[in-house]
Amino acid sequence: MTARLRAGRLPGLNGQVLLFLCHSLFFHVGLLGIADILLNFYLVSIGIDAETIGLLQSLPRLSGFMIGLPVGWIANRAGNRRLIALSTFGLALSVVATAFTQALPLLVISRFCWGACFGANQVVKPPFMVRLTDRSEHSAQFSYHNLVSMLAVSIGSALGGFLPILVSKLLAIDGVAGLRPEEMPLAYQGGIVIAALAILLSILPVLALRGHSASSVEAEARKRLALRSVPWRAILRLTFPLFVFGISGGLTFPFINLFFRDVFGISDGAVGSIIGLGWLVMGIMPMLNPFWEARMGRAMALSALMVASAIAFVGLSFSGALLAAVIFYVLAIGIRNTMQPLFQPLLMDSLNEDFHNIASSVGLVLWNLGWFGSTLSFGFLQGTVGYRNIMLVVAFFVLMNGLSIRWSAGKPN
Repeated sequence: MTARLRAGRLPGLNGQVLLFLCHSLFFHVGLLGIADILLNFYLVSIGIDAETIGLLQSLPRLSGFMIGLPVGWIANRAGNRRLIALSTFGLALSVVATAFTQALPLLVISRFCWGACFGANQVVKPPFMVRLTDRSEHSAQFSYHNLVSMLAVSIGSALGGFLPILVSKLLAIDGVAGLRPEEMPLAYQGGIVIAALAILLSILPVLALRGHSASSVEAEARKRLALRSVPWRAILRLTFPLFVFGISGGLTFPFINLFFRDVFGISDGAVGSIIGLGWLVMGIMPMLNPFWEARMGRAMALSALMVASAIAFVGLSFSGALLAAVIFYVLAIGIRNTMQPLFQPLLMDSLNEDFHNIASSVGLVLWNLGWFGSTLSFGFLQGTVGYRNIMLVVAFFVLMNGLSIRWSAGKPN
């Protein structure tokens, strides 16, 4: 690449990054967009009750927690690019398997495999991504990736709403207009198969990416990495903010639709529009991360942003008018979502490359642990303190998240 071309391109973007963004686009459209939207509809259509659906939805967190640590060592041996491709392929198979079985034991197995493959995928991506650009461009690169991912989820969610109608027309299924779940398992299955195809398609850009550039000596040394050589205290300290981040996320995302519906008495369609707006802002807000980083540094910028998000969650708690609540909501989750695109490069750049996969594994374990625990506690909190006070609890943990980042990043490794 000539100096002129280098000067003309956007920081954090090059051919390798663009290929990875193509992967992320199809991956998120298929998995977190279409498949996530249609899964519950399909389960209802085959007669699965709400309690069992809740169990099936919790299983990926459990398997993601279990796979988190081992996959770091597996990545050191197999290579991150290979694991991204293999875990993506496994996700596509798990998605199809979930859609084409009605036996509960097989649904449990497929959902467990779904979570394990997704967990492995999420562990190996950040260490791989930081190799695609220079260190000075990591924040911009991760912000682009976040924007593409959030927009892809929004697109996939919208497609997920229309695909069963399209499939039902192609299959000439009765009851198309109402899309009654008990009549539509084939329509939902067809939509989920399309999601799986999008996930499979996302493997192609990964295969076109360059592999790890480390020398054979470095790669072999990483394979022989001993447990005693891992700086566990530093890794635990640096990844602890992800545990707190998981707590605030687990109290928000699975239940925010209930918050708006029950507190403000609005329709499901209106709730969906509000949540869709939130996803859009979550994609746009982190694009300002390079601006904040240039003025305050990553750790200080993250701390300040989490304080601002906590204030917005307090505003959401006390909002009496729906419009004010929506404004505070999109600000709260949009600002909070600046966490991942800034924190992941901060974590990677704080450690030797030999320990990137291990740190990413530990981070996933802590994040899943925080999310799982807070989700389990939601029912108790809702019954004792109510929805509005839960938002104050979320504000507290978002504030603690910012403080923990400042604390962990301020100590020598």
